[in-house]
Amino acid sequence: MLPDARSAAVSALTGPAWPVDDRPEQRPAHFADAGLTLLRTASGDEPEIWCRCDGGPHGYLSIAAHAHADALSVEVRCGGVDILADPGTYCYHGEPEWRSYFRSTLGHNTVEIAGQSQSAEGGPFLWLQQAQTRQLGVADAGETARWSAEHDGYASLTPPARHCRSVELDRSARSVTILDEITGSHDVRVAFHLGPAVTAELSGHTAELAWPDAAGPGRARFTLPRELRWSLHRGETDPVIAGWYSAGLGQREPAITLIGTGRVDMSASLRSCLEFAQAVPLSTGDERH
Repeated sequence: MLPDARSAAVSALTGPAWPVDDRPEQRPAHFADAGLTLLRTASGDEPEIWCRCDGGPHGYLSIAAHAHADALSVEVRCGGVDILADPGTYCYHGEPEWRSYFRSTLGHNTVEIAGQSQSAEGGPFLWLQQAQTRQLGVADAGETARWSAEHDGYASLTPPARHCRSVELDRSARSVTILDEITGSHDVRVAFHLGPAVTAELSGHTAELAWPDAAGPGRARFTLPRELRWSLHRGETDPVIAGWYSAGLGQREPAITLIGTGRVDMSASLRSCLEFAQAVPLSTGDERH
């Protein structure tokens, strides 16, 4: 007699544990099918710096219903605290402006070109055009781990535009450097979404970050590209939605988003560097949240 669903579930729960000998000697860092790469500090070097780089496919099957326009986005955690965070999803139905924002390119830690998302949505669960991502390289040797990828989501612009991103983790310096190379003459916006536990002071192109109330408190200095004009946003809905984080379906809370705006004429290399320390002196900034 074939087992029913209940007996199969009980058998799975009570069956033999996963063989210890089959576990990898080291934690995997690259997941080829998903196009995800993890850059980490060495085991025992606490608090751990963890960086997730997205160079995977846009989504599942042709309509990619649950996909987001997040090609080349990055997330960074320090001691388990979200520093550069994926803002989440928030909703599926009933609030189309919020649905679009949380799926948009500007709603992720990546680059928006010409005021539009990399992939074109046709409804809350439909994409009419999907960016295709190509991973260029992954290297991990000694104190440095690197990742790079590019996508074609802006190839249909006039002139065509291209975005290539490289991320480097320097374990000894405890820093994450993001290099965005953009071609084509267009307006660009670069967004960095901070986790809800992170506060920030922005002065020009430098942001001083702190998470004093987290389980693992710390500080970091975020040096942003000088070529762009930087602004700080938190819990805004007018004139546009900006500065929000969703921990789960139907939940949202204000969080800081740093947005850099400017124009690329033919080509540009935009460098951002996040440097971690247990104590970074906070300067007097022109904006504080």
